[in-house]
Amino acid sequence: MRPSQRLDPRRGRTGGHTPAVAPRDTCSPVSGPLHDTDDPGQPSAESAEALHQEIAQLQEALDRRPVIDLARGILMTVWSCTADEAWELLVDVSQHSNTKLYTVAEAVLPSVQGEPLPAYLQDHLAAAVVRLRAHPGRRT
Repeated sequence: MRPSQRLDPRRGRTGGHTPAVAPRDTCSPVSGPLHDTDDPGQPSAESAEALHQEIAQLQEALDRRPVIDLARGILMTVWSCTADEAWELLVDVSQHSNTKLYTVAEAVLPSVQGEPLPAYLQDHLAAAVVRLRAHPGRRT
């Protein structure tokens, strides 16, 4: 941002000219969950809690991603498929077995050491592979 575009705190506008679109701070007061406190610069307790929950969910997703990626790699090797097809297999098994995708991925990992998948997941994975092979390039 150029210095002439910065908000002039004394005048509530950018230095030297009036912007085509007013900055959000200078628009009419915003109501709702982000600004229901006396200080419009501070989020409400509800929105702060929502932000904390979102951060926790994002951190959990980051923590779980490597397990899912490893399971995709295993499926790619075992079934000679692409990364996208391995993803489709995981999603298909998850949806048809009513099991969280992360749980399916966790169950795939020990198969590298020779441990079998749980029987109900074996059946769903076999069916997913059949569907994938019957319609290559199409979401299962």
